[in-house]
Amino acid sequence: MIRNALDAIYKISGGLAAASIVAIVLIVFGQVMLNIIDYLAKMMLGKSIGLLIPSYTSLSGYGLAFATFLSLGLGLRKAVHIRVTLVESRLPRSARRFTLIMISLIAVMVGILFTYSLALLAFQSYSWGDRGTGLLKVPLWIPQSILCIGMTVFLIAALDTLIEVLRHGHSNALDAQSNAEEGI
Repeated sequence: MIRNALDAIYKISGGLAAASIVAIVLIVFGQVMLNIIDYLAKMMLGKSIGLLIPSYTSLSGYGLAFATFLSLGLGLRKAVHIRVTLVESRLPRSARRFTLIMISLIAVMVGILFTYSLALLAFQSYSWGDRGTGLLKVPLWIPQSILCIGMTVFLIAALDTLIEVLRHGHSNALDAQSNAEEGI
């Protein structure tokens, strides 16, 4: 039951990351189309209309950050991250278990540090009323909170992986030969 809930959290976060990529495509494509319409208007009317999606570069940047951070947990659990296993794959089983525990523990510590830092940053931005630049003055605590959510999902995934390694001596998230590598 807990496994299903955790997997659902990872998939939802990954789905939101994918939606962020789609949003970037729509924003950029929309702005390109508006630029073409504006260019054609200038050619035919001698004057540009000035069509634009307000703060489209900022919105695309936020979308990229969302996609990056929201995909971290799913990426860890699906073993699609980059790992160098040349030495580790040649270690005896006991030494390999130790390295997997250390890797998982480091991931948990990094997750705690980043989650705390992003939560503090979002809180401070909220407290100080920080806003983004551009035509749309987006309160910065909103995108920072989404980054914090993505990092929290990564922290949960790292804890999940650490517990698996401690209980079973291995984790599919840390397999030396991942499914992603086999697909290539």
